[in-house]
Amino acid sequence: MPLPLLLIVFCSALILLFFTQRQKTAKALLTVTFVLLFTLSLMPVSEQAVYSLERQHPALTKQQTQQNFQYILLLGSGGTADPSLPVTGQLSATALSRFIEALRLYHANPDAVLVVSGSGFGDLKSHAQLQQDLALSMGIPQQFIIRLDNTRDTDDEARQMSKIIRGKKAVLVTSAAHMDRALKLFVKYGAMPVPAPANYLAKQRFGEMPSYNYIPSAYHLYKTKVVWHEYLGKWQSIIMDILPF
Repeated sequence: MPLPLLLIVFCSALILLFFTQRQKTAKALLTVTFVLLFTLSLMPVSEQAVYSLERQHPALTKQQTQQNFQYILLLGSGGTADPSLPVTGQLSATALSRFIEALRLYHANPDAVLVVSGSGFGDLKSHAQLQQDLALSMGIPQQFIIRLDNTRDTDDEARQMSKIIRGKKAVLVTSAAHMDRALKLFVKYGAMPVPAPANYLAKQRFGEMPSYNYIPSAYHLYKTKVVWHEYLGKWQSIIMDILPF
């Protein structure tokens, strides 16, 4: 990811600066690190990068939600099982955004089955269980929920969900920036769900923006991280397809 990678370069430059004679190299690395960190934390840079990913597949309008979907596939996206909190407090903001889109689709297709997924990675509950708890609290009947507790990544989710929806009409809900990579994995396993992107990080802006939007921000660096993560995932998929094992 961008921040730890840049910090590694930064620390390497400090070692060169204080413990070696390679002063020019150290100063050059420090300058590059600062410029990259500054640039990647700016809104115009981060939003333009994530916007190009998010708009590859259009959102479903209200009229497009009623398509007699038989399955609504909701990809996992993080959370922590903390019994002292309501389930809405245990799921990540990304998970809640995705779930709201899935709920919208369920209300338009009340006979559809909601498929939730995600391992717990050692937590008290799996991510799929947390999603199921939220779905039940929102009035979705137990018999309309399928839970996949052992999916560890998007490839796992695509492989298991593709078996469930083969020959059926399904819609896929995940973050807009993640949608293209997720769909390609479903195609790899012989399925083609309709994309329903959620959790948009970049929006079209038509009014004037406050000047503070041009100050470097950890939130804008997070958007850059999302883009970085998606391209790393795409490269990983390409490499895994090439390797003979």
